[in-house]
Amino acid sequence: MKPILTAAIVACALSACNETTTASRAPTIAPGVPIAVDSISGGPDAMRGSFSSAMSNEASVRRVDIVDPATNPRYRVRGYLAAEPTADGQTALSFVWDVFDAQKRRAQRMQGATVARNNSGDWSGVDQSTVNKAASESMDQIAQFLAGQEQVRAASGTTPAAAPAAARPSAVAAARAASAAR
Repeated sequence: MKPILTAAIVACALSACNETTTASRAPTIAPGVPIAVDSISGGPDAMRGSFSSAMSNEASVRRVDIVDPATNPRYRVRGYLAAEPTADGQTALSFVWDVFDAQKRRAQRMQGATVARNNSGDWSGVDQSTVNKAASESMDQIAQFLAGQEQVRAASGTTPAAAPAAARPSAVAAARAASAAR
């Protein structure tokens, strides 16, 4: 009986060490909610382009429709990126997203940070893996907000029909258009 008890204690201890991240759970799905990425600020141009592409991929996974800003989307997002040194000398890619409604009122602010494995403390310490993780965390927060808003709209009976798929540009094309608009 002692080996079974020991195994149970070890299993509990190991499960307590598991970190809960967006990568370990299914992403939030928010289908048919059109958003436009108005801007992503901060960091080198190449980093913003890389982040924009990663966000487009993550939006696609979550079935979030990224549309051209000129189409009067239901929500608009503006992002801000920063590479900062952490207390232990690593690099953190911090992000802030402001979500605006169709009347251009801020509806939500989301933020977070992803720690890179590099100890430079600046943009040179941010690799593609860090960008991908930050984009995933960013889009998960945005999708959670959108899904919650859709539940509120559905409960109040004001959910409009989604635009036909043919009228929506691809997520990649929309992200490029938003990037070029800067």
